[in-house]
Amino acid sequence: MFSKITDRFFWNSLLAGIFLLIATAATAQTKEVEHSVYITSNTGLRTNETNRQILSQIVEASKKEDSSTLVIIGNVTPEGGFPNKDNGREEVEEYLQKNILDLVKDFKGKVVFTPGYNEWQNDAPDNIDDLESFLQDNAEADVDFWPNDGCPIESESLSDDVQLIMIDSQWYLENWDDHPYINKKCEIKTRTQFREEFNDELEDNQMKTVLVAVYHPVMTNSKIGFFQKIIGYGTQTPRNPQLDELMGTLATLAQQYNDVIFLSGKDQNIQFVQDDGIEQIIAGTTENPKKAKPIKRHGDFAYSDLGFAKMSVFKDGSSEVTYFKSTESGTEELQSQQISRERPKLSEVNWPNTKIGATKITSVYSEEETDKDGLYRAIWGEHYRPLYSREFEFPVLYLDTIPGNLEVLGAGGGHQSRSLGFKDDEDHEYTLRALKKSALQYLQTSVVTTHYVEDFLENTVAERYVQDFYTTAFPYGTFPAGRLMDEVGIYHPDSKLYYVPKQEALGIFNQEYGDELYMWEEHVGGENKDLEVFGKPDDILNTADLFKEIRESKDAYIDEDLFIRARLLDMLMGDWDRHDGQYEWAEFEDENGKKKYLPIAKDRDQVFPKNDGFALSLLKLGFPQFRALENYTDMVKHPKWFNTAAYSIDEAFIRNAGWEDWQEQVNYIQEHITDDAIENAFAVLPEGIQNDSYTTQIKETLKARRGNLEKIAREYYKHLAEFDMFIGTEDDDHFLITRKPNGITTIEVKDEDGEVIAEKTYDSKDTRMVWVYGLDGDDEFQITGEGSSLLPLKIIGGEENDVYDFQNKKKAKLYDYKSKDNTIKTPGARKMLVDSYDINNYDPKKKRIRQYTLFPSADFNSDVGLKLGLKNTYTTYGLARNPFTTRQSLSANYFFTTQGFDVNYTAEFAHIFYNWNFGLNAYYSSPNFTLNYFGSGNDSQYDPDEVAKDYNRVKIQQWRFAPSLIWRNNPTTSFTIKPMIESIEVDYDEGRFVADTFAPTNPVFDSQIYAGGELNYNYWNKDRAAFPSRGMELDLTAGYKTNIDDHQNEFAYIRPMLALDYPLHESGFAAIATKIGGEAIIGDNYEFYHAAQLGGGNTNSLRGYRNERFNGKYAFYQNIDLRSGITQFRTNFIPLRMGASVGFDYGRVWLDEDNSNDWHTDYGGSIFINAFKAFTGNIGYYVGDEGGRLNFTFNFDF
Repeated sequence: MFSKITDRFFWNSLLAGIFLLIATAATAQTKEVEHSVYITSNTGLRTNETNRQILSQIVEASKKEDSSTLVIIGNVTPEGGFPNKDNGREEVEEYLQKNILDLVKDFKGKVVFTPGYNEWQNDAPDNIDDLESFLQDNAEADVDFWPNDGCPIESESLSDDVQLIMIDSQWYLENWDDHPYINKKCEIKTRTQFREEFNDELEDNQMKTVLVAVYHPVMTNSKIGFFQKIIGYGTQTPRNPQLDELMGTLATLAQQYNDVIFLSGKDQNIQFVQDDGIEQIIAGTTENPKKAKPIKRHGDFAYSDLGFAKMSVFKDGSSEVTYFKSTESGTEELQSQQISRERPKLSEVNWPNTKIGATKITSVYSEEETDKDGLYRAIWGEHYRPLYSREFEFPVLYLDTIPGNLEVLGAGGGHQSRSLGFKDDEDHEYTLRALKKSALQYLQTSVVTTHYVEDFLENTVAERYVQDFYTTAFPYGTFPAGRLMDEVGIYHPDSKLYYVPKQEALGIFNQEYGDELYMWEEHVGGENKDLEVFGKPDDILNTADLFKEIRESKDAYIDEDLFIRARLLDMLMGDWDRHDGQYEWAEFEDENGKKKYLPIAKDRDQVFPKNDGFALSLLKLGFPQFRALENYTDMVKHPKWFNTAAYSIDEAFIRNAGWEDWQEQVNYIQEHITDDAIENAFAVLPEGIQNDSYTTQIKETLKARRGNLEKIAREYYKHLAEFDMFIGTEDDDHFLITRKPNGITTIEVKDEDGEVIAEKTYDSKDTRMVWVYGLDGDDEFQITGEGSSLLPLKIIGGEENDVYDFQNKKKAKLYDYKSKDNTIKTPGARKMLVDSYDINNYDPKKKRIRQYTLFPSADFNSDVGLKLGLKNTYTTYGLARNPFTTRQSLSANYFFTTQGFDVNYTAEFAHIFYNWNFGLNAYYSSPNFTLNYFGSGNDSQYDPDEVAKDYNRVKIQQWRFAPSLIWRNNPTTSFTIKPMIESIEVDYDEGRFVADTFAPTNPVFDSQIYAGGELNYNYWNKDRAAFPSRGMELDLTAGYKTNIDDHQNEFAYIRPMLALDYPLHESGFAAIATKIGGEAIIGDNYEFYHAAQLGGGNTNSLRGYRNERFNGKYAFYQNIDLRSGITQFRTNFIPLRMGASVGFDYGRVWLDEDNSNDWHTDYGGSIFINAFKAFTGNIGYYVGDEGGRLNFTFNFDF
């Protein structure tokens, strides 16, 4: 009976599956195709016959298409790239013509080439530009090469519903110092700008299916070797840190949008990979394919032979990728994969059919969201919580009542705001912006940027805390701020406040928008340049475009007076969040035919802030980014920190104004922002809040701050004046720098016709430093005059060949590319000629920063007891960084068990020689500072049941001074040369082991002074420090020490260490980790405190033993861990991963005449909790021959 039921169930299931497959295939066949994209790669690595076979088959298949594109992703050229004209270019051109261009000439559609690794191997980016020209000039097909000019990104619409974004990933990975003119023809000058542009492209095309063609895949199942998995050396290895960063960022940004599909070709195989809502198509097979192992439970697919892929995007928004095997006899379909549409369809979205009344009583937050207990409020502050949950009456807005037949464009909003864009029949655009911000959006875009966490953070304490932090802003401040801007003539959108219910006009966005409070305002952009609210300018530019315009044109300038007025109004209203995205620029033609730009202020949602609570004051000590968050009081306490976000544009755009200009604008504001104007401004608030105690307090504070505005302005002016960047143009400029008495320096720049473009006078009493940028063009820099009390100048020539004539070379230093043919007329002029993109490239966002941080610390272990410490760090960021300009730290620790303390000073100064930093270290420990000593040799005796822990503690007083040279050229590698001098004095303490072992007259108790030196090489490359699953660390130290007093000790030492982490599963959920290390003392004259040591403590060489447990001439140890995540879950606090490890250690020490054969072992395990994949708490217990030991660490030691 049971077998009959089973058989029936089997046949019914089989028939159902067959019908489902037939139905799916039929549906795919009946869908109407919007656009087809054929994908291949690595044409330059394939033989002529293979290219002819594959490309001919693609061309033949395209004849059946109505709308198609062929994308050839990277390695278009053979190895070595596109050579110079005198170095074999003709041969490569012939190859490209015969084996690619001639074969695709009949393709039915556009052919798009994108660069890969090979294209950057020969005089790039110039030869990439030449390659583009050759392909386009010699192709009979409709050919494009994107991104062009060696730039990173290009976007092209393939149809109304399909967008192709092309990324040159090798541009991101290249060492830009090897390409002095990289980005010369590009609007994007930094990797940060590239990431922002990619996000903008995704946002602009969110209503489409977006195909991202990028040579390196963001996900792959290709098999890689053991060393490739853990070392990550070289830009093409999968574990390269920069490649990991790029791919992680691209994937994370893509996950925030729907229907984003990656197309890649680096891996020489065919794959379909999907994970975390991302689809990755790889089609780059060659005759030497890479094997891949697909994760079948994800629906992945892989094929390691010749073939290509075809992507079909259907009109309903769904997609299908089909993989074809290519043989001499034809093509054979290998796999077809359906990709569902992620964007909701209008038919899937519901909204009420009936309209509500003309007004709605509601609030921004619910009472539950603002209900905090007394302790929480005491720690984090009161904020404006009651206003956020207090209900008021608001007008209701139905968008179909606005003239112009509004069409929804998509969602936007930046780092925290939630907004929708709309367009009317006249192409004017508007923004609907929610008063309630998104905490998840902020955490994803500003905190965790290289992996997707929004889904995991939903409904956690982390989300709720950030959501609560938003209540520091006055919820309806935008509206009185608008009236105040009107009083002083600052352009801004005319924001209106409405309750917007879910409705038909919101379309598919009814799922996430509607039924809450919104601002409706004009979008600030060129499409609205004919609107009166923006002054009907000739155009409207964003800040990035304005930077470009000013660089490229001597006839473009900013109305500095009006911009100063706008910035002073920011300070008056307490608006700290004025980054470059908060201003757009209205372009007008002045009476001389030049372009004048006036500021348009946006996003006034941080005015009149209530940043109270003592926790914020503590955070400001350690995290400078919090220092802009001041409570709204009569004064701006620290204008330097308050204006951090706006500092870059202030430096770039306020070029010529002196204090008298600032004073004039202070007077203007004080005259126009009258008491009546303030009352009228706040009269636009909802009726129930106009006379509220919060509002009354804000108005009184505003009036008081108005009275202090001159003092605030003066302090910030002084801060701005301390440092300046004087900028030339992209053309040939002549800079005349004149030194004058009493610290006066005048800088004048003229164009080729001798016309003065810009001029500024500096006083060294106010200005500490000026950077003078020549930018592009053949520039000349001349310094004349003797002067006195000179201010320091840094002259950065930039691109092309420049002339330097320093008739007065005092306090002036020139910076330029070493590989350029510059003319330096002044012998002995201070200079730094290096091929460094970071130093020689002008970046308007590159700030000169000086900042302190203060951090407490606490630690406990059984050997040293409770330790409390404090660390103060002072860091500067100037022109030449590696990765900072200077960093100095002073730390002090107190040990409660021994009443000892230590003090440590470290400093590092960048580029004492190029890529070589100068380091300093000074250390002192008090006489009560301790280490352990149990005797020398592998069989030293210790019974924890017989003696107290103090018995083996040794009181030791030390001081050390060590200058060093530190080579740094990338984040993974350093090399250090360090001479040193140190003093060590051991205390003779009766009743302890050290006194029982050595006679009181033993020299070990003398104060001994040593001199010596040390070399260290360190390579660290792991996927993450908190929970490494792949990577390695190699640390090699060699040193020498000798007494320089009356003692006779002299020895050398070698201390190697290698740590490896290897994944047992590709997800990294389980890994095996090991650390191997040791030490060898070369020479016989050394004291026990310099011996090779094993035990717990800093090295954790034997985790089950006390610190410094074993002491000898030679030491060796190995730690082995097997780590695995147990579960990943979302808590009420933050998303967590819990795991466990089991560990085993073994090691021993040797003396020259030590016949011991024993190896010391311990075993144990740990429980760890990982948060955000960013930090780990790890509690372990390990058992050795002398008992057990509890260990607590942050992250993992190896």
